[in-house]
Amino acid sequence: MLGALALVTGCGRSGEPFPVRAFLAAPDNLQGNRYELDAEIDAQLNWREGVGRIIAVRPLKDDARLPIFIADSLKANLLVAQRYRFEITVRKGGLLYVEHLDKL
Repeated sequence: MLGALALVTGCGRSGEPFPVRAFLAAPDNLQGNRYELDAEIDAQLNWREGVGRIIAVRPLKDDARLPIFIADSLKANLLVAQRYRFEITVRKGGLLYVEHLDKL
């Protein structure tokens, strides 16, 4: 029974790397998909109290710069140059929405 519970709780995390170039070419093609993105925080772009913040990140394996949204409910204290593994979902309009994050 415990093993089944572990399988069920682990199903939400795909572990599939975020396809940066495919996203940049056609973000709507990835809508609804879930990925992992290892990236370094480049800058905070915007913040709204009670809602969250949009930050720019640089993927560790690519030279792109991507905006991602982190909800205030995640209670993340983020600083420029910190590296994280982000679990992201691609939402409507190509919004990269962080579901979970772990510091690398």
